[in-house]
Amino acid sequence: MLFDRFGRPVTGVRISLNPSSLCNFNCIFCHSEGIFEEPRNTMTADEIQRITRILTRFGVDVVKLTGGEPMLRRDIVDVVQKLGELPLRELSLTTNGTRLVELADVLKDKGLDRVNISLHSLREERFTFITGVRRLSYTLEAIKRAVEVGLTPVKLNVVVMKGVNEDEVDDIIDFASSLGGGEKTKVQFIELVAEGSASSSFYREFHADLSSIEERFKRIAVEERVRQLHLRHQYLLPNGVWVEVVKPMHNSAFCMADNRIRITYNGQFKPCLLRDDNLVDFLSAMRSGADDEALAEMFKKVVWLREPFFKLKESSCCSCG
Repeated sequence: MLFDRFGRPVTGVRISLNPSSLCNFNCIFCHSEGIFEEPRNTMTADEIQRITRILTRFGVDVVKLTGGEPMLRRDIVDVVQKLGELPLRELSLTTNGTRLVELADVLKDKGLDRVNISLHSLREERFTFITGVRRLSYTLEAIKRAVEVGLTPVKLNVVVMKGVNEDEVDDIIDFASSLGGGEKTKVQFIELVAEGSASSSFYREFHADLSSIEERFKRIAVEERVRQLHLRHQYLLPNGVWVEVVKPMHNSAFCMADNRIRITYNGQFKPCLLRDDNLVDFLSAMRSGADDEALAEMFKKVVWLREPFFKLKESSCCSCG
């Protein structure tokens, strides 16, 4: 296992399968999603497997696939199959549910362990307003299908916005309970972040501080535990559903417990989630003939570049891992 200069182990990796702009939803709070075009210079399934195999040599055994929308990859089944061949403790995927009704059982069979699925409203018109698409019924079907085939726990990601969907917190918890709760369905309520489309006036109008919601969860919970990743508290509610409040990442507690490295769709390693001025280019090295030992040394460099805590750098940048 590799530790950075500040004693944090690196055990996880988040791999973006395509750029954040490649998505078939157009959520009002998101950063440049909804641009449906093929990206250039994207890692192939074989390249993703090769990079991840090298990371497993150093104890990385938790992989999360993200996007944009990762299910838009034509080779998503191949990507999952190749990663499923590696000695991973968990392989998960964050999605809006696209193609999941059709592919859930196949992905499970190829090695996918669980999914996070975005569900910002249970009401058709609100869902359409938030996401820009009329796909609520399909999304609900995708969630149910994921539970059925065992891609569990299915975590529902809910961005809470003032005056938009904050009155649906309990409804979404009840929906999760109806699908089994416990280790089958969990809910993450996400606080709006001031970036992308959610900047300036939009943020001021729609930001909802979730502290009071978390205090209520804490008050009524029958059990509370601290998640090792990011030190977030999880609450088991009386109806059997685990809930979690995701606060903005611009804080030292997030960085202190962060054990993930991030990889962009074009093979750039990010030592810090919110920083783009110290990327390490693995894809160019691979395509120029670098052997596995050279790539392993590059990974050690990435880990060395991690900083110990959140701090501003040249305006509004963080230097966390």
